[in-house]
Order: sequence, then structure tokens, then C-alpha cells
Amino acid sequence: MYICKLQKCSKEIIRGLPSIDPPNQLCKSCLIRKQCQHNFPKESISRAKAPLELIHTYVCGLIDPAYLCKNIYFLQFIIDYGRKTWVYFLKQKSDVFSTFKRFKALVEKQSGYQIKDMRSDQGGEFTSKEFNAFSEENGIRQPFTQ
Repeated sequence: MYICKLQKCSKEIIRGLPSIDPPNQLCKSCLIRKQCQHNFPKESISRAKAPLELIHTYVCGLIDPAYLCKNIYFLQFIIDYGRKTWVYFLKQKSDVFSTFKRFKALVEKQSGYQIKDMRSDQGGEFTSKEFNAFSEENGIRQPFTQ
């Protein structure tokens, strides 16, 4: 029969606590504590081998209090090769597409490379018809995170 450490400890420390018969199994806290945890891998299996081969993007918000001229969202782009990050502040989620087009023009002109893959969550701002059409026109694949 297993006795939870908390129950064992409480019997020794707290006077006058009624005795509770422990069940024939571990409590939920003990089970979680005994679970095996694996470390995160140090290297990703699918790292980009060239600039702009893979870009990670995410929209975060609602930011409270609003930041810089009442912006309540921010859009983040991370280039997998080199991990360079850009952050754009937005007033509304509908600004994501126009901001992405500006970002694309900037990084492609600066680097001389073309964006190949852009990984994002399955948020509506990345799955709209105009975003999909633009991506298809420019040869950008959009693998989504799970």
C-alpha cells in the first residue's frame, strides 16, 4: 500500500488532523511527479540550410495596455537560418497580410534570396484566400504547426 508523502507528512506535523485511510494507489500528484521527462533536442531535425528557406511567424495579442499608438497585436517573423527576428506592431489582425508583403519585399531585396516556406499556426490571418493566392503566386509553401 502506497502512502502519499503529503498524507504522511501531515500526520507528523499537524495535530488533531483526522486519520484518512490512503487508497491502494498513488494520488494524482505522486503519479505526475514520478513520470519520466525527456529533454528537448538540442538541434532541430528540420533546420534551414540557406537564408529564407524557412520562416516562422506568429501573431500575438491582445496586448493590454495598448502599445505605441494603440497597437494591440504584434506580428513576429523568425528566419530559421540564423534566427534573425522581426517584430511589427499592428492595430488589427487584418493588417497581417499587408505587413507580410512589406516584410517579404524587404528581406528578399536585402538577402537576394526568395522565401520558400513560411510556417505558422492555422490562424485565419494566414489561411485567407488572398494570403493563399499570394503565396501560391510567389512559390511560398505554408506548412502549418500542429
